[in-house]
Amino acid sequence: MKAIKTKWDTPDGHSPAVGFFRQFGTVPKKVIEEIDKYTFPISIKKRELLLRPGAVSNHIYLIIKGIIHGYIKDDGKQVTTWLNGENEVVGALNVIGSNYSEEYLQAIEDSLVIAIPMDVTEELFTKYPETNLIGRKLWQRSYLNAIERSFTMRISSSKKKYLRFIETHPNISNRVPLKYIASYLGITQETLSRIRSKKIKS
Repeated sequence: MKAIKTKWDTPDGHSPAVGFFRQFGTVPKKVIEEIDKYTFPISIKKRELLLRPGAVSNHIYLIIKGIIHGYIKDDGKQVTTWLNGENEVVGALNVIGSNYSEEYLQAIEDSLVIAIPMDVTEELFTKYPETNLIGRKLWQRSYLNAIERSFTMRISSSKKKYLRFIETHPNISNRVPLKYIASYLGITQETLSRIRSKKIKS
């Protein structure tokens, strides 16, 4: 994992986090300056860990390129808890009141993320009340994603689970190795291979 020092060699000269936040509301000039100053890019090699259990989590990460997945280890078995691609924000699963991660965050592809310090976002929400709308919409998006994961896990049919996955993850469904998708869906890799084979033939 490597932090990249840059003055934002982007078309608009700003951190990509600015454009991301603009999807959810107006971003004041002063807030843009703060985002440009305190966010920074990190390159992550395939299979490299961005975070591990017990590590202090001080940032959230906006995926610019690549795929990041979260997983836990249960009785020595790796269990995928989520899969996210470009234009998604990822971070640690925390116990309430703790800033220690309970998950592994790992790159499935060579990836580029923008690190956004959590203390900076909290300060911006306090100093600039208008940014609270952006924060609320981000939390709403995160909540809806969590509901979607919960809903998918409650579908009894393995085929329907997979079809739901490719419907809700169209940008990464053909890029993620089967073992991670199968783990995420709670089915065996063999079952998923049969489902995909029949879908391709149909």
